[in-house]
Amino acid sequence: MSHVETLQLFAAAFVSKPFRERFVHEALKKPGKLHERVCHRIEEIFAPQYKNGTVQFNPEEPCLLLGVRQSPQETTWNQVQGQVGLGAGLLVIALSATKFYAETEGPGAEVWAGER
Repeated sequence: MSHVETLQLFAAAFVSKPFRERFVHEALKKPGKLHERVCHRIEEIFAPQYKNGTVQFNPEEPCLLLGVRQSPQETTWNQVQGQVGLGAGLLVIALSATKFYAETEGPGAEVWAGER
């Protein structure tokens, strides 16, 4: 599955309906803008049910990482774990598009996560 397909399936499953098309566009064309939303306005992206959510990734599970001003980058959960909790804000999407983990920016960052 391509990164575009992963983002589209993910958006259909997890992203709030009014923001789905915009999510894919920003992830591919304006990653800095999407990162800023994750950091400061995450409630525009996800429904409240995902706030304080939990999710389990296998260490070698392939993921897309959307972090500080970068296009989606393929990696593994094991490689992402070093960035979790640093306060920079991030969004990790399983390549299967079946789960995600997101953090807002700064101390006291909020965690948003979900699985289907």
